[in-house]
Amino acid sequence: MSAKRHIDDEQPDTIQAHFESLLMDEQEIDDETEEMTIRDLPEWYNEKLFKTGQNYCKRNRLAVCSALVLGVLTTFILPEVLKLLIWTKQSGTPCSSFRRYLRTILHIMTLNSSDINDPESSWWKSLNVIRWKHGTASRKSGQSGPGRILNRDMAIAQFSFIGYILIMPDKFGLTNEAKEREGFNHLWKVIGHLLGIPDKFNICRKNEGETTQLCHKLQDEIFIKYMKNEPEKFKSMAHAYLEGAWYIDPTLDADSLMYFWYNISGLEYKKPLGLFSQLNYKFRLGLIYLLGVPIVGDVLRFLSNYYLEICLWSATNFNILAWLRFGKSNTKINLHPYTKKIGNTTADCK
Repeated sequence: MSAKRHIDDEQPDTIQAHFESLLMDEQEIDDETEEMTIRDLPEWYNEKLFKTGQNYCKRNRLAVCSALVLGVLTTFILPEVLKLLIWTKQSGTPCSSFRRYLRTILHIMTLNSSDINDPESSWWKSLNVIRWKHGTASRKSGQSGPGRILNRDMAIAQFSFIGYILIMPDKFGLTNEAKEREGFNHLWKVIGHLLGIPDKFNICRKNEGETTQLCHKLQDEIFIKYMKNEPEKFKSMAHAYLEGAWYIDPTLDADSLMYFWYNISGLEYKKPLGLFSQLNYKFRLGLIYLLGVPIVGDVLRFLSNYYLEICLWSATNFNILAWLRFGKSNTKINLHPYTKKIGNTTADCK
């Protein structure tokens, strides 16, 4: 394990100071990424707490994935990140979005559930693929694009994976026990550290209460600000992303999800919903309500988690809908292309 100061000693003392440090940061990420192994686990890694966080994710698999789907929209709403995503040309069409975010979901599900203590597990493979992709994208963007990725961007992007889960668990039908939340906070503190986010910027603080406060601040003072004044091309990118997500889960509806996202943020989605979108929205509200009902919620949570497994398996192995729309060759993904030296394994979607 790496001998470093405890992450809690590296971070600013207050939520406000942490928030301000993120806003002021202009440091670029290290794009010369090295392969991480189990030996790189920090000394403050707590196996029991980490496993508690993973068990929370397993128990709430569909709800966590639903929060992730909306969390990705928060990255699109940030102008600098949006410029980079547009430049990469990997998110601007339903086909490219389908492949990119299917990989993203599968990697995050792996980090949330696989065995970190097994050096050969898919956990470490997914972590290193993510590190390599970030480093490669930053280096190429610095050479011929809008500029390198900043540490600030990486830290704020953590919100995509933890923010809504912590600040509004009731909106997604999540179980909400204090011990589980602490475990989830530690899980993503470790993930953020191993992804290369400097400890002083890692938004997972010493306890989930402080992390939740910081996430509230990010939501209120950054994301909502840009939701009120959307960057150019945000809408087209968001709809391409959500249309691509439909080929992962055919129950998703782009307009009802956008309406839901704006609604939970205390804002108005100005586009009127069609009849199908209205019904889809009410269906989701009903599902979330039932997840909170004793016994019924437990059964429904089990079934919904199983449904997600079916969706991800079919999206990866036998996605007839995507084959018909994009062509079979354009829907193939290579989840773990990472080796010591990786070539370009990404095929273009037309």
